[in-house]
Amino acid sequence: MVKDIKKALTAGTKIFNPQAKIVANVDRAIEFINTGNAAPVLIELDPSNTCNHGCYFCISSYIHLPESKNLETYNKSVMPEEILLNACKDFVDMGVRAVNWTGGGEPTINPHLGKAMKYLGKNNIKMGMFTNGTLIDKRDLFETIVDSMTWVRFSVDAGTKETYNSIRRARDNQGWDKMISNLTTLVEINNRKGKKIDIGVGFVITPDTYKEIVDFANNFKDFDINYCQYKPEVVNREREDGVQREVDFWNKEVQPKLAEAKGILGDKFQINGYKITDLEKDPSLYGRTYKKCLGSQLSPCVGADGHVYVCPNHRGYKQYSYGSLHEKSFKEIWNDISVRENIMNTINNVECFKNCTKLCKPHESNKMMWYLHENIKNINKEELLSLGEEVKEKITHPEFV
Repeated sequence: MVKDIKKALTAGTKIFNPQAKIVANVDRAIEFINTGNAAPVLIELDPSNTCNHGCYFCISSYIHLPESKNLETYNKSVMPEEILLNACKDFVDMGVRAVNWTGGGEPTINPHLGKAMKYLGKNNIKMGMFTNGTLIDKRDLFETIVDSMTWVRFSVDAGTKETYNSIRRARDNQGWDKMISNLTTLVEINNRKGKKIDIGVGFVITPDTYKEIVDFANNFKDFDINYCQYKPEVVNREREDGVQREVDFWNKEVQPKLAEAKGILGDKFQINGYKITDLEKDPSLYGRTYKKCLGSQLSPCVGADGHVYVCPNHRGYKQYSYGSLHEKSFKEIWNDISVRENIMNTINNVECFKNCTKLCKPHESNKMMWYLHENIKNINKEELLSLGEEVKEKITHPEFV
């Protein structure tokens, strides 16, 4: 059994390997499978639902549409300071291993973000952040990010200034030039402090951006950053017609450009390609070999509206909320196992192959969690825990499942 697990881990890279990261935290996985409850490994935390950019391909773009007025997230733009800091205290008390500042919206819009970062950093919680990077100077977060965080990734998604400003619909003075300026400053401060954090840039491949895959590589090849990540667009629940899901488009149009980009970037090149691989293997179920969404139980999403959601793909939908931080503490919400079980039973029994976003955030984690769930009685647990410690040493940022 452990040999099968080792084989599965070869599918990812050193940085982007969700199955390996489940194994690196297999103690929590075993605890959940055996008891139905375990402290999360990772919290996906949205400090804000507001964004100063307007990317149509954003996985959360649906929460900003006028027709989304019935969602919990609508018009609830920034998480209040008290709610945010109380949640962070619970994360520390419960032994949460990492927090990923994401959205929803642009994390740096929340004026209380720096205070929360410093608190979690002092308590040895690993942190990452997805950001467009254009407000870091306004919030004076450069030093805080380098001193407190584990990694930060700038969402760029274009290879030229013109395309960047167009697809991101950036406001004046918050476009390409500001992003480049802030990235340059962050790199300089990080280098001065001994490269304390990993810095990367990201490119979401869409039918509107794929032609600039090589331009993106050329623009960032000389930046002193850790990686340039490419990944296919994950179409959100309101947009299920994306041409990027067509295998022919990926193989004929995208792959040749990625090969050229890899030649330019060398070791900086990173690709989240497993989603396309799954599509090629199984165009009907998108590689869903699992029968339950177990990965989400180790990495829930806390929305800026205060609700604790199953995962980021369900932001705003109250039927997928375990509870609100405006009414209960995170610890109380998470330890109410009956509520979580009821919601997950609905997803697992009815909606997993119907309403959930295809190739979703927990997709790869679910594969490993399901394998462990089905074989836990036959696996040597000591050998598995030993493998977990071994994997931790071989991958980057193992807490970010």
